Amino acid sequence: MNPLNFKAHPLLTQWLEWLLAPSSHSLGFALHLGFILLASNLLWAVGLPLMLRKLENLRLSPLKAYCMALPATFIYAPLMLTLMEDVIHHAFLFSERWFLLLALLVGSNFLTAFYAFALRHPRSDAPIGIDSGLAVSMLLLLVSMPASLILIGINSLSPIF
Repeated sequence: MNPLNFKAHPLLTQWLEWLLAPSSHSLGFALHLGFILLASNLLWAVGLPLMLRKLENLRLSPLKAYCMALPATFIYAPLMLTLMEDVIHHAFLFSERWFLLLALLVGSNFLTAFYAFALRHPRSDAPIGIDSGLAVSMLLLLVSMPASLILIGINSLSPIF
């Protein structure tokens, strides 16, 4: 059994099912999942330019901020929804969620490297570096907490997952 699927949020389950066997699902399933992740990316895309403006005095266009926030949304959203649902229901146990926390740690390290080299200063074309990449990755992880609570609230009002 996949340890990420143990009492997982439906979005995480759907995301893993689609990643492991995309050909076994319909186009409608992929479009529904993609729409949810792309729409929720707006929450992450708001935090990214604010952080970069303060950290590196770097200004991103809204389209570039949206595109650069996509990797964080794809990694953080399903995992944080599962963790926050456990916290809300007072059912978080480290012995059950250690693998999920490890996945968040590994994902944040991948995002650190991605942002460190993908984001560049416009004048010098130099990458922002590991320190700033780590700050951006951790900020997006922090943005994931309220964003996942907003998504859980939206889902409780009208089920989308």
